[in-house]
Amino acid sequence: MKNFIKGILFFGLLFFIFDKLFLLFIVISPGKEIDKRLELVLNGKMNKEIVVLGSSRGARNIIASELEKETHYSAYNLSYPGSDIEFHEFIARTLVKYNKPPKLLVLSIDYPMAFLSDSILNFRLDRLYPLVIYKHVNDELLARDKKNKVMSYLFALHRMNKSNFDIRQKKFTALDTIFQDGSMPISFQKIGENWDKTTVVQKYTTSKEIKIKRDSLKKIIAICQQNKIKLVLVLPPLFDAMNEKFKESVIQLAGNNIAFFEYDHQNQIYKDKNYFYDRTHLNNKGAIIFTGELANYLKTIKF
Repeated sequence: MKNFIKGILFFGLLFFIFDKLFLLFIVISPGKEIDKRLELVLNGKMNKEIVVLGSSRGARNIIASELEKETHYSAYNLSYPGSDIEFHEFIARTLVKYNKPPKLLVLSIDYPMAFLSDSILNFRLDRLYPLVIYKHVNDELLARDKKNKVMSYLFALHRMNKSNFDIRQKKFTALDTIFQDGSMPISFQKIGENWDKTTVVQKYTTSKEIKIKRDSLKKIIAICQQNKIKLVLVLPPLFDAMNEKFKESVIQLAGNNIAFFEYDHQNQIYKDKNYFYDRTHLNNKGAIIFTGELANYLKTIKF
């Protein structure tokens, strides 16, 4: 029995020492990422006056450098394709924790899935795992029950994800190239996209909204109020018509004191497929026009 216990202790010590070798992967992972934006935020290097948050519609439809040129305020885009409003709240919270709060936060709202259970938009855990070397990131994973607190602090291997083992240098793709201002506009059109006009307006039911996603918007609003940040909610263009019930839900949830900007439905540009990448995203030409509209609106409000 005594020898058995000694064997267990020896094996445990051996594994503990062996586990520390995986720290090398944790240290290397951030340097292999091509998207450096979250790391810039964590290192306090995102001190911009205007910051854009959102999913792919924020990333592709709003060009931060155009906002900067038109408003004369420094601007940066922290939108992540495929991200949900819970992730946007995490970015906003992290931004103000490690950086000087921006004067203005532009939040792109996704119609119709912003507050719904949706498989397209998720909390971008894949953006966090390469940065588990940062305590703030690891704490977020713990808070989201993705890791065990004790095991996470004892063993490097437990903090990791399979992505940490891929230490190849990541590269931009044609679709997801991040420009110097953090934006990700697209210069081409999706091959094979169906551009047939539809007269059917998708029904929107508020009863299907998820509380945690509604609460995420409230948290973003609270973050802005606590840090004296002007918040503007933005509804970007789609090729198809939208249900007004969604806009009403957003305004009711946010309250009348929160600025809301909606694209110009009368602008024929937004009915022309030549200004879209696909039915839900503008291409670069369309994004410049929409960003110009947004910039003109921002110049009319105080922040």
